[in-house]
Amino acid sequence: MKINGTQTFPAARQRVWEFLIDPQRLARCLPGCEKLEAVGENEYASQINVGLAAVKGVYTGKVKLDEMQPPSHYKMLIDGKGKQGFIKGHGTLDLAEQNGQTLLTYSGDVQVGGPLASVGQRMVDGAAKMMIGQFFTAMEAELQAMPGEEVRQGAAVNFWRYLLKLLREKLAALFGKKTPA
Repeated sequence: MKINGTQTFPAARQRVWEFLIDPQRLARCLPGCEKLEAVGENEYASQINVGLAAVKGVYTGKVKLDEMQPPSHYKMLIDGKGKQGFIKGHGTLDLAEQNGQTLLTYSGDVQVGGPLASVGQRMVDGAAKMMIGQFFTAMEAELQAMPGEEVRQGAAVNFWRYLLKLLREKLAALFGKKTPA
């Protein structure tokens, strides 16, 4: 499965970079993340609880950041497995400054196997897009918080934040396209 896209954050590139290499902050934003802790330089052990249709389970694995070029690029390697299958992949994150904001561009390739793959490619793709959207929505909330302010995170909170963001985007697109008569 190929994944790619862009996301704009109202924060300086250095601040976004620091966020993207901080395992504690990432863990708060990743849907279902129960653990993300350093086990080496730029290498982390992870535990994520994921449910997709009837296939639910806990996946443990490793995340490694490679080819780091602060504050603009890194490659991520992931390898996880659980009773419901495995996830293996790689991807890149690139950050560019743009009008006082940061444009994050991501792309990658993920392989899914075992019972998890049996739910169908379209469902896996849809779930992946939703999880990515929830992650970026939670990340944006963290980046907009005042220094020292703790942002309430969690599966339900981040899901609603994501849905509200989608609704705002759809309404803006709908009303933004209308021109005065």
